[in-house]
Amino acid sequence: MINKILEYFPVQVRNMFTDINMENLEEIRLRINKPIILKFSNYEKILDTNITSKEILECLQYICDNSIYAYQNQICNGFITIKGGHRIGITGSCIMEDNRIININYISSLNFRIARQVIGCSNNVLEHVLNQNENTIYNTLIISSPGVRKNYFTKRPIKKYK
Repeated sequence: MINKILEYFPVQVRNMFTDINMENLEEIRLRINKPIILKFSNYEKILDTNITSKEILECLQYICDNSIYAYQNQICNGFITIKGGHRIGITGSCIMEDNRIININYISSLNFRIARQVIGCSNNVLEHVLNQNENTIYNTLIISSPGVRKNYFTKRPIKKYK
C-alpha cells in the first residue's frame, strides 16, 4: 500500500524511505525548505533532508497525472483524493473570488494522509448511534482535535417524515 503512495514522489525523495519501517504510517508531511515528517500512530519521525519547491511541484505533477488544471476543483477544496482513498492536503496562497477559493498558487506543502481500514473501531460507539427501539440512526457528530482519536459524540434523534 505504501509503495503505491511513494510512486507519487520524485525518485530522489522516494529513495529517502528505503530503510524506514512504514508500518502504522498515518501521514507524510512535505513542506518547502523543511524536513519530511512521518507521522506514525504513536510517534513522529523527522527525516534529515529538506524538501525543495521543485520537489513539491514534481510531486503535485505526479499526483495530477501531469494535468494540474484537470484537478483544479479538488485543489480548490484543499485536497486531492488518490487511488486507495488516500488524501493529499494542499497548502499555498489562495486566490479568492466572491468569498470562495478559485485557485491555490505557490503550493508550499503537501500532507499525504494514509487511508486504512480499522476493523472494530466503531464498536464502542454503535450503541450510542443506533436507535434500536425505532430502527433508526441518530444524527451524530464526532469531534476532537486533529490527530486525536474521535471519542466524544453527541446524539439527537432523526425526525421521520412521511
